[in-house]
Amino acid sequence: MGQASPRGGVRLTMRALSLTLLTLSACVTSRDAGVEANERLAAAASRRGDWAVAADLWHRVYLADGLNNPRACLETSRALAELGDPTSAEALLRDGIRRSPESAALHELHGRVLEETGWRRAAEAAYVKALELQPGLTTSLAGLGRVRLQLGLETSAIAPLERLVELDPTPDSVRLLTEAARSAGQDTVAYDAYLHLFDLTQGTLWELVDAGSLGLEAELREERRASGPVCEAWLSRALEVDPQCARAHIFLGRLRALAGEEDEAAAYLMRAREIDPGEVETVFELAELELRRGERAAATELLDQAAELAHGEAARVRLELLLSRAEELTEQAD
Repeated sequence: MGQASPRGGVRLTMRALSLTLLTLSACVTSRDAGVEANERLAAAASRRGDWAVAADLWHRVYLADGLNNPRACLETSRALAELGDPTSAEALLRDGIRRSPESAALHELHGRVLEETGWRRAAEAAYVKALELQPGLTTSLAGLGRVRLQLGLETSAIAPLERLVELDPTPDSVRLLTEAARSAGQDTVAYDAYLHLFDLTQGTLWELVDAGSLGLEAELREERRASGPVCEAWLSRALEVDPQCARAHIFLGRLRALAGEEDEAAAYLMRAREIDPGEVETVFELAELELRRGERAAATELLDQAAELAHGEAARVRLELLLSRAEELTEQAD
């Protein structure tokens, strides 16, 4: 056999190298196309709620991208959570957050998964971190307010929920704010939130009665001068929904008494007693009304009836206070 010339050898080597590079390029192009195809299929599966397929495809994308694709991590975790596997979802999210700590979406979903599995303190921290990275995340604002309510941190729940209502004034978000404000004793915030809620919805019977009862708070009446008539209107709407709502009658009776309309107050309270004869609070309110009128005998008769209904400690204490006032009237009369 003849020996190949050096120039021929170089040409063969270059040809072989070119073929190798072309082959490698084809492999890379093929892989990238496959990842992109999987990503499109995964996104479609997520949109239609096919979570098993979505979890598999998104996880393939995550692995193919060397675990450095925050979206693939997020969507795999979301699919796992939807499939009822929060443990795997949470573990994957922790890994994703370690690799992409600036991803607000990962922290937000982490908060949701932690909240749903009962880890409320950890969920609170995750939502806070998400909001540090992206302050306008409504899901995180709602989640933060919700877990703080569950943790008994009602006052600290108000700020994120107020911001939520500014950004996304839905009935659900406003209801969360009213719940936080009522639990925290922030009556003015609750009143303003109810005004907003009743602009959005008709309100439930319970919401109308609870909102109406705010008119009895002296601080609110001082800060919102129109609150008394507004709260009476809400209670009247409650009676349109359910004329047999004893609580609405009681609160209207109290509000009418505050306005100095004692006859109207008595009418509401008597109606409440007709509806629910066993409600000791109604009897107490009627007794107080009679004491303000100076009708000691009528008040004493009512308190004798209340004694048969007063079973709890608070009821017994109130009974004793009213009996003392009745005795004072008797002494003054003598």
